[in-house]
Amino acid sequence: MARPVTVGLDGSDESLAAAGWAAHEARSRGAPLRLVNAWPGPEQTDLTPGREAAWQYWSERALRSAHAELDADQPETTIVTTQVSGLPAPVLLAEAERAQLLVVGSRSIGVVAGFFLGSVGLELAARSMTPVVLVRADGHEERHGDVVVGVEPREPCDDILEFAFDAAARRDGVLRAVHASRVPAIRGDAPWVVDVGLSDARKEAEHALGEVLAPWRDKFSELRVFEEVASDSPARRLVAAAAGTALMVVGRGPRRVGFGPRLGPVTQAVAHHAACPVAVVPQR
Repeated sequence: MARPVTVGLDGSDESLAAAGWAAHEARSRGAPLRLVNAWPGPEQTDLTPGREAAWQYWSERALRSAHAELDADQPETTIVTTQVSGLPAPVLLAEAERAQLLVVGSRSIGVVAGFFLGSVGLELAARSMTPVVLVRADGHEERHGDVVVGVEPREPCDDILEFAFDAAARRDGVLRAVHASRVPAIRGDAPWVVDVGLSDARKEAEHALGEVLAPWRDKFSELRVFEEVASDSPARRLVAAAAGTALMVVGRGPRRVGFGPRLGPVTQAVAHHAACPVAVVPQR
């Protein structure tokens, strides 16, 4: 049996939206859907027996309710549920190792933040070696099949491109590969100097982007692919490109910086602000 598409479920609107998105994804992949609920068990010393029983009851109820709703909507998809005693981040990281995709909900807190990535969502997206998709309660409806992928041709990106090309092909959509880089600050003082350099830099970027996309274009020859090179903040350009699309795909390098999980500034900005589901793909 294929590895499952796994979703973290806690009964919140965000996690239910993630489960709905994951069910459609599992169907398109021909994979089972696995609903996982992590609840504090006996190892939580501050959890009284009464609170533990109540927590377990509501966890089971959330799983049963989601299973029934998803099974009615996707009867051809195998759906399994499980409760695991433990903290959400370690539980879901362990589950991700056995999955082909991990899907979690992200809370919308307004136009400024878009996604609210708490410690659990941040840790999963930054540490999982399985792709993680972040789904908002108000941003999971696929308006059409287009997929956008952020590409930095100077860095390894095969895992990211494989995920993005496959996602677009399964949706019968269009793939937009976007590369953006900042305009040098000198432009305000000497635009005529910068414009010449930008023209050359743009040609080099277009050539580099075309080269990294070429083998994937050959493999997915029926997929329509558009390339975009922009002189702009990468984060701002990708967030703008995400509007109205089915999925945004961004990468996360293999290295960790500092003592905590890091997504990198561009990936983190996209995860916070993009108005569509965001797939964070680790580059091995």
